[in-house]
Amino acid sequence: MLDRNQLSELKDLSGRLGRDPLLVQAASGNTSLKANGTLWIKASGKWLANAGTDEIFVPVEREEIGTCLQRDVPYTPAFTGTALTPSIETAMHAVLPQRVVIHVHSVNVISWAVREDGPAELAARLDGLAWKWIPYVASGFPLARAIQRTLHPAPDVLVLANHGLVVCGNDCHAAEGLLREVERRLNVEPRTAPAPNLAQLENLARGSGWCVPDAAEVHALATDATSRAIVAAGTLYPCHGLFLGPGAAEFGYAGSPAEASANYRNRYGVCPTTLVVDGEGVLVTEQMTAARTEVLIGLSQVVQRIHAGARVRYLSDFELGELLNTDAYQYLQHVEESCYPYC
Repeated sequence: MLDRNQLSELKDLSGRLGRDPLLVQAASGNTSLKANGTLWIKASGKWLANAGTDEIFVPVEREEIGTCLQRDVPYTPAFTGTALTPSIETAMHAVLPQRVVIHVHSVNVISWAVREDGPAELAARLDGLAWKWIPYVASGFPLARAIQRTLHPAPDVLVLANHGLVVCGNDCHAAEGLLREVERRLNVEPRTAPAPNLAQLENLARGSGWCVPDAAEVHALATDATSRAIVAAGTLYPCHGLFLGPGAAEFGYAGSPAEASANYRNRYGVCPTTLVVDGEGVLVTEQMTAARTEVLIGLSQVVQRIHAGARVRYLSDFELGELLNTDAYQYLQHVEESCYPYC
């Protein structure tokens, strides 16, 4: 049987991580604990920040997951008596041998993980740690299989290209300590961005179905030239494309939200969630949810940490299409059901 103190420690750790926007945005990230053949894993769509108040962990049998991996078939969890569904990353957590696994979307780590020279840049910074770079693959079984190939010997730190960070330990204290050490080593000071033109944004938003977000930091996507160029060039990581759309909807001082939105729909076939007004600031749809807002804040924090001139590796059209046509889309719907309009 699982020692309830162990699960309590995991909940405490998960809540702390989930309340740190530099590590976790909305329902992103997941944590797990192994005990006597059972993996306790965060449920899909649940928020780590709510670990102290909600039931967010579900037990699964590691042997079942291992059998599925051997047969190269998707893992379908047995009914547990609850409505909770294990995270899409359950297989990834299961293949790692350490008792505690933490997966976060650290803005510091992602700012390195989207760079083509990421492995070379991290070699010195993570020297002395048992770490591996995992080239981008889709979440779920593809990622679990990619990690399986790195387990000889098993690393304690995994940097997932265009995705995030995984750290492992034999208990919650060790895993969290390693996470903090990686964060210290990979910390990047964000650029300072010019202030937005709030009066102009309010004027553009009036009666348009768009609004000025309360989160001041997101305006850097428009007012900082480097950030604007980075975000305009493509999708950096799965949550970016899944929550915010496959590209940036931009327009200049003389344009209008309606024109920018129409151009975006014509190009991508979906409505934008965010408008980047060049040099002025950002507008978001009046239906913007708390989850999408947290992801938008995280995106602004990431791009403010990518050095000017860095060679950025974006998700390809194939990778983005794969993402938007998998279980991740159902995951988004699940997350959004518990959210509320932001503006």
